[in-house]
Amino acid sequence: MIRLLALDLDDTLVVSGRPVSPRNCAAIAAVREKGVKVVIATGRGFAGSMPIPKQLGLTEPVINYGGSLVSDGQTGEPLYTHYLQDEDIRACFSAADRFGLHAQIYDGDTVIVRKWGLFAEQYCAALHLPYRIEPNLLQKKPLASPKVLLFAEPPVADEMLQKVSALLPEHLQALTSKPGFLEIGDRRVGKDTALRWIASYFGFKREEIAAIGDNTLDQSMIEWAGVGCCVANGAESVKAVADRVLPRCEDDGVAWFIETELLS
Repeated sequence: MIRLLALDLDDTLVVSGRPVSPRNCAAIAAVREKGVKVVIATGRGFAGSMPIPKQLGLTEPVINYGGSLVSDGQTGEPLYTHYLQDEDIRACFSAADRFGLHAQIYDGDTVIVRKWGLFAEQYCAALHLPYRIEPNLLQKKPLASPKVLLFAEPPVADEMLQKVSALLPEHLQALTSKPGFLEIGDRRVGKDTALRWIASYFGFKREEIAAIGDNTLDQSMIEWAGVGCCVANGAESVKAVADRVLPRCEDDGVAWFIETELLS
């Protein structure tokens, strides 16, 4: 019996830039009435993710920054945190500079960049996030960010992912959350470790947990969960390790899983 359902946001639960569909809303409401906990697990920070839990009426903890942060779903108070070391953040920026890629870090929900550009403008506008421009950012101590986000144009993103990864320390990894988004964090920390923490928080067993995602940032929790699912629009490598491949995000794959697996 599934007692907790973890959901990635972009390209899994929602088409980027849109609210949750009526069918997904209805399915999530129905499964919560049966007592199933629903946890959002996203690469976004707390402020950037909260419009979705608010729309759904969720109060459960939220997994943010790809698993580096678990936030109280009502107050935003950090419940579990993991921050990158200063030297790791500098290594990420060095790799970004090598290939001319945009790079940004986070101070809470505030986006920090060294120079303003189109990606930063569109990113902050889409998620309604505050930002700071700090040209001498890398000279600061401490930097204390849960992740570093790089952006590469989608046609060359896979190539850039490989090149950036080759320059990073072994304990860091670059994963993708959506086309062009290269999310760099500690490979010992991910959505799986955050989901494991939440399972312990509620007293649930691994086999009582299902997880749905679409990209490599979601792969660890899909592999760890008792039932791991990938939507059909997801990365081929993620679909290969999933227990279930669901209909596409655009076709309400989350609702389909809830209706057929949890409510039937």
